[in-house]
Amino acid sequence: MNFKQGIVIGVANNFVEVRIEDQVYSCLIKGSLKFQTTKILVGDYVKVNCADNKNPLVESILPRINELYRPSIANVDQVLIVSSLVKPFLSSFLLNKLLTIFNFYHLKIILVFTKIDLVTKNNEVWMKVKAYQDLKLPIIFISNLKKDGITELKKFFANKLSLLTGTSGVGKSSTLNSLDNNLQLTTQNISTSLNRGKHTTTKTRLYFLHGGIIADTPGFSVFQLQGLKSVDIATNFPSFTNFWQKCKFRTCLHQQEPECAVKKAVENKIISRFFYEDYCKILIEFNKINNLK
Repeated sequence: MNFKQGIVIGVANNFVEVRIEDQVYSCLIKGSLKFQTTKILVGDYVKVNCADNKNPLVESILPRINELYRPSIANVDQVLIVSSLVKPFLSSFLLNKLLTIFNFYHLKIILVFTKIDLVTKNNEVWMKVKAYQDLKLPIIFISNLKKDGITELKKFFANKLSLLTGTSGVGKSSTLNSLDNNLQLTTQNISTSLNRGKHTTTKTRLYFLHGGIIADTPGFSVFQLQGLKSVDIATNFPSFTNFWQKCKFRTCLHQQEPECAVKKAVENKIISRFFYEDYCKILIEFNKINNLK
């Protein structure tokens, strides 16, 4: 049989789009695969029977290195979290939820702050940005209007499947357009009354740019920490990394427990208070969703 390997770039009900050797094929899914617990995801590498060029058939899914729940995608090497400094204003609460889930999955994280051209040196947003710089994560500041920082951003993609994610209106589609002028993706202005953007991406899509693969994912306002426990949030929350292991209890949730190293670090202003306040809000939201006390 004529078998070839490809990567899934789109998923529909009864067929998938698979990229094989720079060509895209609409492939049927083998009947037995439809009834398996493991469903085909964007990012999956699959074995395709190409004996019938008109109706290539996906025979099997190759082993994954990882799988994310939301967005549903497989084999991610790194995540670029896109946040706007203004319009909409930087939401540390949403950014910290994203950081927590991707820390849990042990993924490399790169922070991309957009709309640098709209921010003055005296803007209060820089106080929060400084706290993120202290996390020692790679950070890129860009302006899609003036194309500042785009050349530096392009260097991150070679030989990687990169997940481009963030809340609506922060400039993900604009950033992709800056990375490749030929894309001409639709963008939307934010809602000034709600300080958030309108959804312009409706499903995860892969783009083959700058020697790598970039997955553009739908923007979202609510991000559920699917698959985690309360203690996972406590141990994977950004800025807690160097402190939670020093707590008296390994299951410490940094609330009312005695001898909590995290709370002590907050009191001593080693951890920025807004981080801890966001953590408490995330924990409350998580417990409410999961009916936990």
